[in-house]
Amino acid sequence: MASEVLSSPATDGGPGIVNILMDLGPACTSNAGTFRDALRLITQKLPGGGGGSSSSSGSSSAIPLKEGGIARLIHFFAAVGARKDGSSSSSSNNNNNNNDAYSLSSAFVGVLMNDHDWNKADKTSSSDWNLDVVSQVLTDFSLSLHWPLVARSFDFPEFKIRDTRHLELLLALYTKASGAGGIVAGVVGGHSSLPLEPIAGVGDWRNKEGQLTLLRALLIVPPSVYKFPLEEGEERKDAAAALVNVDGSTGNGGGTSPSSSCPNPGGFACSKVLQRLLSLSDEPKLHQSAREVLGMGLQSCPEIILCALVRLQLSNAAAMNVADTPPQQLAMIRARAQAGMPLKGELMRELIPLFFSPNPKWVVKNPTGAIRRLWEISPNTVVAACVEAFKVLPTAEDRAEVVAFQCNLLRKSLPNANSGALQQVVSGSKDADFAFTLACYMSDNGLLDFPNWLQERSNNVGKPVVALQMFVFLTRTYNKAKLRSTASTDGGDSSIKLVLSWENLATMLRLYTTLDNETMNQVIPNTDTTLGSQAKVILERCLQLYPNIATMTQNNPNRPPNQPDEIEEAANGYFQKIYASEESAREVVELLKRFKTSGSSKENDIFACMIHNLFDEYRFFSKYPEKELRITGILFGLLIKEQLVSSITLGIALRYVLEALRKPPNQSPQSGKMFRFGMFALEQFKERLHEWPQYCSHIVQIGHLREGYATLVGEIETAMDDNQSAGSVSTAPTAPTGASGITESSVGSVLGGEISVPSSSMGGFVSSTTESVGSAPLGGLGKIELPPPKPKKAVFGPGLGRAVNAPTEQNETQNEAPPDQILDRVQFLINNLSISNCAEKANDLRDILERRYFPWLGNYLVVKRISTQPNFHTMYLCFIDSLGEYGKGLVDAIIASVYVNVGKLLRSQKITTSTSERSLLKNLGSWLGQITLARNRPILQIMLDCKELLFQGYETGMLIAVTPFVAKILEGAKNSTVFRPPNPWLMGLMGVFRALYNVDDLKMNIKFEVEVLCKNLNLKLEDIPLRNADLSKRIPPIKEKNPDFNLKSQSAAAPAAALSPDKTSSSGASTGGDSAKSDDEPQQTVIPNLAAYVQVNPNLTQLFEQVQGGPLSTHITLDLLKRSVPIAVDNAIREIIQPVVERSVSIACITSKAIVTKDFAMEGDENKMQKAAQLMVANLAGSLAL
Repeated sequence: MASEVLSSPATDGGPGIVNILMDLGPACTSNAGTFRDALRLITQKLPGGGGGSSSSSGSSSAIPLKEGGIARLIHFFAAVGARKDGSSSSSSNNNNNNNDAYSLSSAFVGVLMNDHDWNKADKTSSSDWNLDVVSQVLTDFSLSLHWPLVARSFDFPEFKIRDTRHLELLLALYTKASGAGGIVAGVVGGHSSLPLEPIAGVGDWRNKEGQLTLLRALLIVPPSVYKFPLEEGEERKDAAAALVNVDGSTGNGGGTSPSSSCPNPGGFACSKVLQRLLSLSDEPKLHQSAREVLGMGLQSCPEIILCALVRLQLSNAAAMNVADTPPQQLAMIRARAQAGMPLKGELMRELIPLFFSPNPKWVVKNPTGAIRRLWEISPNTVVAACVEAFKVLPTAEDRAEVVAFQCNLLRKSLPNANSGALQQVVSGSKDADFAFTLACYMSDNGLLDFPNWLQERSNNVGKPVVALQMFVFLTRTYNKAKLRSTASTDGGDSSIKLVLSWENLATMLRLYTTLDNETMNQVIPNTDTTLGSQAKVILERCLQLYPNIATMTQNNPNRPPNQPDEIEEAANGYFQKIYASEESAREVVELLKRFKTSGSSKENDIFACMIHNLFDEYRFFSKYPEKELRITGILFGLLIKEQLVSSITLGIALRYVLEALRKPPNQSPQSGKMFRFGMFALEQFKERLHEWPQYCSHIVQIGHLREGYATLVGEIETAMDDNQSAGSVSTAPTAPTGASGITESSVGSVLGGEISVPSSSMGGFVSSTTESVGSAPLGGLGKIELPPPKPKKAVFGPGLGRAVNAPTEQNETQNEAPPDQILDRVQFLINNLSISNCAEKANDLRDILERRYFPWLGNYLVVKRISTQPNFHTMYLCFIDSLGEYGKGLVDAIIASVYVNVGKLLRSQKITTSTSERSLLKNLGSWLGQITLARNRPILQIMLDCKELLFQGYETGMLIAVTPFVAKILEGAKNSTVFRPPNPWLMGLMGVFRALYNVDDLKMNIKFEVEVLCKNLNLKLEDIPLRNADLSKRIPPIKEKNPDFNLKSQSAAAPAAALSPDKTSSSGASTGGDSAKSDDEPQQTVIPNLAAYVQVNPNLTQLFEQVQGGPLSTHITLDLLKRSVPIAVDNAIREIIQPVVERSVSIACITSKAIVTKDFAMEGDENKMQKAAQLMVANLAGSLAL
């Protein structure tokens, strides 16, 4: 019944009483009689009284005030009293003003009393509100009212606690009025009796902001002003968590003092206050204010906040699980449990690192007391908090450090922690990584028998599960193992802190050897591998880095251990030979290959030691001299290229190279050296980059690499695109591995700074078993939503091979020319070369030219002869064949020069507009096909990617140059025994040609090249498999102003419209005029009156009439053909006239310039020379066009 009364505030007459008292001024409180009379008169005149009539006896019986009115009066007088105290240091002028105001107030009171001489009497010497009088009068109501309801009635709109003085006066007035204490001159004596239940317990306040100001003020005043009523037992124990003994030890006994600066920390231990603050935080406008209030506790007494929050949540959860709870009550309990969930999460995210992680910036004063109390509340919560603080750390080193901190904290906080609590934590954790890390630390410090713990865990969850858990743990930590004897200890803490010790590593590896055959032969779900094969993999990985640990695992007791000094000395000897140039890096790599596969244990150990030492030296590479740095980079790259490092070790090697490439080359000398090391290494194994697309994506994102090495980046991007188009990245559930045994997922995990389980070795077993074995769920990684890709811009060049993307410096390298006498003889020999004397001239060339001049001769032949004389290609091939063994170097030089000049032409800005450049490119393509494909010699993709060349030509409007070039190359396959149809490489290119042939609006001369190629290869276009799917993945070209396309204008579309059924009448409109004009007037054509020169055979109409069932059988007439054929002829002329005229004019200009400048060299009149040049160009161009 009491709770129902307190659930809502008492009604009153509104703020009328307070407003009238404010208008009357302080004179109404001059003495008790005046104040009683004023209250009586005010309540009588107000409608409905001051909150209802009162029938109780006493001096207040005539004043009809109830709980709501009394609450307003207490709040009002506390507020004016606080303002009076705040202005007590006013000047004399303010005092005079106060006296004047008091005189005016006295006049108002006299009017209210109907006594005009009242204000003349000397009622009091004070000009302020007299709170002693107020408290005396309010005491009259002590027996007549329900004072908890008065406290509940503070819930009115104007209620707000402005400062601590306001609260102190409010508590004092309430205490005096309720008869629970006294007040003398505004000084509080004794403890307040303001009940907590009405203000923080039962029911929600309407004025939630006022309630929050009251709770905040109660929390920041000392217990001498307000002492929170804590329940015996749990709440008092929580409050004691923030206490420390005088001697510095923790405890709950006497002689304690608060460890925090919070004036009233007991308030945060009160469940009602904490629950109310959490509920208020759900109000959007109050969330920040409630967060600040609890933030005070977080700053000053985090021990209490931690324990109280956990206990409150557990008590709510326990209440929901009570059987036979009425539905209405259960709904209330559920609402309390859900209150303030966002704020709870924020607080716990701050509290867990504060207590369970080393935090030098903010040291908790009594962590042991808090942990002891939290363990008493819920041991599982302590375990969960330890795991949470462990999981948020990214590296194995940080995780090992936080586990050591937690272990020491628990040992200090809990009695018998070594034998009880720590065992419960390491056994009760559901996170396998945390359990293994803690068990390893405890074992290193003599707190746990690690072999027995492993055996017990195997018995509990099963050996296969433990074997998998160990595999996951070891992949993250095995490369950080050290001997316990080498571990360093910190200052006052003598514990051993290691990520993983050799002793524990050997124990875990030894467990693999104890698995029975049934377990070892068990197939891992979703993979084709067995658990035994994975055990072998992990053993090999560890033995590669730690050869001497083999004796500790006792896998082969009969194998004598090699002496570490002997192995180290041998390994260093091989390194000295490399750096002293006694052996090359490639020779040492071959030696390492033999050592790796050797059956000799000593050679195996030397191999492992050399790999380990090379990886260990990585941190010192920035200090190496240039020669040693280059040798080391080459050796590092060769290890990757030759697959001497595999799986996890390969991932580490790739990460080192990537880290080196990310160093800015110009930032510092050390950074530049690391970058050069990365480039030396990358150059060795770049042929394998296509195996790791994700690794390639990391490389191409390096800004300074894109700027300075665009060719290299282009090749890498091409490899990425090829893999994506082939669907090799993520199409299969278990991606195949390369010969090295490492997959894309494992490379990606290594790049993230930590090695995770390779998907190739564990497949779906890792993801499907992780949660079942108790590992933390990988939240948020189940589905990754990528942002929509940005539209790509077509670019010509990247990925086309070295011929197109070779650096300019390489292309412009000057070949060594022979002496002038020999040069003249060679040129004379070439000028007189013919089919009949090839053998004779070949013998002459052997006698006069040395092989070192072949690069010059090859470039001369390509530039001066082959590219401009396609009719003599057969002769030059015969000449090269006649050179025999002597001419092999010349063939390579010619091919290299062809690639260089092809690249220059393809990069030329005039290649789409200059007929002469396209002719040169076409000639070089014909020669390249004859000297490579026709002789069964492949065109390597790394040099020239013909397929990508066609695709990029389609995207960028360069098909007009690229199509004839590639077609001429493929013509060489007709004489080949390897590359002739149905060679897959050739047919793939032909499929691209057919897809391009079907592109709408493609120019006829491009289609004609495709048709000629098919004829030369004896193929039918319709028999070639289509490659539309590949073409659809490319960027569509913009056809406007594109030299590859002939967009039909409206006039050009007229013949098609005329030949279509039911559209003959509209053909004139489509040409820009009306029907009458179309029929009567001739069309505008390139050749004036072209229709007069076109004769149409009348028999054609009979041919159309013979077509049965076709749409043209009855609509084609002789008149229609006479109108349409001239327009079609005009369109054909328009299409071909531009390149013909351009070619003719270009040739005429070049020829005229050479002749005119010679003939008119002595002519003094400039105008004559100019006129002669114009006439010659005009006549010569006209003749060439015809």
